[in-house]
Amino acid sequence: MKVLVTGASGTVGNLVVRRLAKQGVPVRGVVRRQQSATALRGQKLPDVEVVVADLANEATVAPLMDGVDAVFLVAANVPDQLDQELFVIRAASAAKVRRLVKLSVGGASPDAPLALARVHHAAEQELAASGLTYTVLRPSFFMDNLLQYIPWIDSSGRLPLPTGDGAMSMINSRDIADVAAAELTTDSMENHDLALTGPEALTIDQALARVGEVTGHSLSHLDATREDFLRRYTADGNTAEYAEDIATLYDGILRQGYGAGITETVEKVTGNPARTITDFARDHVADFVQTQKPTDG
Repeated sequence: MKVLVTGASGTVGNLVVRRLAKQGVPVRGVVRRQQSATALRGQKLPDVEVVVADLANEATVAPLMDGVDAVFLVAANVPDQLDQELFVIRAASAAKVRRLVKLSVGGASPDAPLALARVHHAAEQELAASGLTYTVLRPSFFMDNLLQYIPWIDSSGRLPLPTGDGAMSMINSRDIADVAAAELTTDSMENHDLALTGPEALTIDQALARVGEVTGHSLSHLDATREDFLRRYTADGNTAEYAEDIATLYDGILRQGYGAGITETVEKVTGNPARTITDFARDHVADFVQTQKPTDG
């Protein structure tokens, strides 16, 4: 079999490519930029074909399905995200691909408070009507999200985020990739909707304390205002619209503890328990112990 992986240079997409390559499954990895293609080829993974394509250009999508048996669909949070997902789903359906696995979010609905969740809902409606056999993955808050905020940590080891003491069942992206790989290669012809979480619900403060135990550098959470988050997040180069969406996720959803539910899906699908925040910290010691300078955002 051969698997098409979109977003093949991204956090989850690249892990899916690597997992499939390790299993000896041929992969066609799709990236949007030549620079990403060069980096992916530089990983020297066996049986991985790298293709540069703009998934928002419908004419370029159909040829990607040639010889493909399964598709992993993940699109970046960009203005044309929905177009990309719809074009991939339609092309996969026309090519009679055996299975499509889509990375989505929890709470996807037409009236969701997050624009991101509304986009995913629209893509899921297309998928449900496509005739494809599919799996929808709904991961909880990524442990990996913490990495982007390392530069925000001040000289006292405090990370400002507007999450209060809301607990969340953080998941390691490696577990998401392992589940995706299992679903892409399964013989099942049933449609699956899988909620993926880590093994425990932790507040940001508790998670950072665990990371600090591994790195030997004390870390803690400083509750921030929505306004402070928006200022910092847009200063990092994110659009105002996307920053508002993430602020709503943190301050309006996670703060209330709505991300604390736990499932055993990772272990049921992969046979291995979900990785802990301690496991994550061990993988990223070098990231967390880099010298932090005092910051005003």
